[in-house]
Amino acid sequence: MRRPILSLLVVLGALAAAAPGLRAQGGPPMITDDPGTPGNGHWEINLAWTDQRTPGSTLLGLPLLDANYGVGDRIQLNYQGSWNVLRNDDDPAQSGMSDSQLAVKWRFYDAGETGLQLSTYPRITFLNPGSDSDRRGTADSNTTFLLPFEVRRDFGVLSVNVDFGHTFSAEQEDRGWMAGLCVGREVRKGWELDAEVHLAASEHFQGSEAILNVGSRYDLSENATLQLAVGRNVHNSLGPRVSLLTYLGIQIRI
Repeated sequence: MRRPILSLLVVLGALAAAAPGLRAQGGPPMITDDPGTPGNGHWEINLAWTDQRTPGSTLLGLPLLDANYGVGDRIQLNYQGSWNVLRNDDDPAQSGMSDSQLAVKWRFYDAGETGLQLSTYPRITFLNPGSDSDRRGTADSNTTFLLPFEVRRDFGVLSVNVDFGHTFSAEQEDRGWMAGLCVGREVRKGWELDAEVHLAASEHFQGSEAILNVGSRYDLSENATLQLAVGRNVHNSLGPRVSLLTYLGIQIRI
C-alpha cells in the first residue's frame, strides 16, 4: 500500500507548490465523498460519461445520473444509475441499465466552513426490478449496503477530505472495506484541481485495490460546473487491473 500513498504525496507536493492554500472537495468527479449537502430545497445533478478499462474489456456509462436533493441544511437524498455499454474482446457489445443506488447523507457535526465536519452516507445498491442487465454483464444481481463516514477539516494551508466504511451483503465476495483521501486546490476563482487515493479491501483483507485519481472542476456559470477526472489502479489483487478510469461530466445546481 506504500506505493499509492507515495504517489499521492508527490501530487500533493506539486499542488502545494502552486499556490498558498488548499481546499478539499469530495464527490464527483472524485470517488472520495465529503460531508457537503446541496442546501434546503436545492438540487445538485451530475450527468457524466464514464469509461473503465481492464484487460480485454471496456465498460462505458452513457450517461451516468447522480441526482441529489437537499432536505434542510444537513441532509441529502441521492439516486444514482447509468446506462452501461460493455465491450469485451471478441464478443458483441452488451448494453443495459446499471444497478440503482439510493442513499441518504446526514452531516451530524458541523463546526463551520473551515472547521471539522462529519457525516454518514448509507446507501443501498440493487438490481432494478424486472431487469436482466445482470445476465448481460452491465449490472450485478447482488444487493449491497454500504455504511460510510465522511470527514473534512481545514488545516490552514491544507484541507483534508477522508471517507471510510464497510460494505454488507448476503454474498461473501461483495463484503469488504473502503477508504479514501482527497485534497484540492482552487488555483483561481472557479477552477479547482483535485487528487485522491482510494482503497478497497475484501472482508478479511485477503485482497486489496488502490486507485490514484486526479481531477478538476471548472465553473461554467453560477449554476453549472464542468468536471473531469482520470485515474488508474496502482495496485489490485481483487480482480482485473483497471488501466484507465475516466469521468467527464457537468454538475447542474438548481
